[in-house]
Amino acid sequence: MNTSDDPDRVPESTDPAVVELDALDHSILSMLQADGRMPYRQIAREVGTSEGTVRARVGRMQSSGVLNIVAIADPFRLGYNVLAFVLLRSRSADHGRIIDELTSWTETTYVSSCVGSADIYMQIVCRDNAHLGTLLHSRLPAIDGVESVETFVELKMHKVSYTYNED
Repeated sequence: MNTSDDPDRVPESTDPAVVELDALDHSILSMLQADGRMPYRQIAREVGTSEGTVRARVGRMQSSGVLNIVAIADPFRLGYNVLAFVLLRSRSADHGRIIDELTSWTETTYVSSCVGSADIYMQIVCRDNAHLGTLLHSRLPAIDGVESVETFVELKMHKVSYTYNED
């Protein structure tokens, strides 16, 4: 049997950080991105393979870090009426400690290091403007090493997508 015809074969990559997916993996991934609870049996029928192959492929994608199946809650329906994006400048020596502090906040949903006009980007959810004000005027200034803060409050969400096409 030619190994390229083996449905359980996962393509190899020369870059250890990149996991190569074949057409079957992409099909399975696409279906799970549309419905993370779709039964493997249904996926198998739709892509023309066995349920065991789907289960093995999903397991490999999960163990390699390509795929995480999670529930995504709507913050607005949970009572978080303010979504804000915060850009911070930090002293270089304090960067890691600031990241540690920000990622510990329950209001923080996303934190990343950046280059450009900001060193740190963070997304936060707050119950209301008073809650946001407490974060911006009390908690952030209490973190040593934060040099400046710029905040953007989201008025309306136009698109949210966690689907990454293979193009």
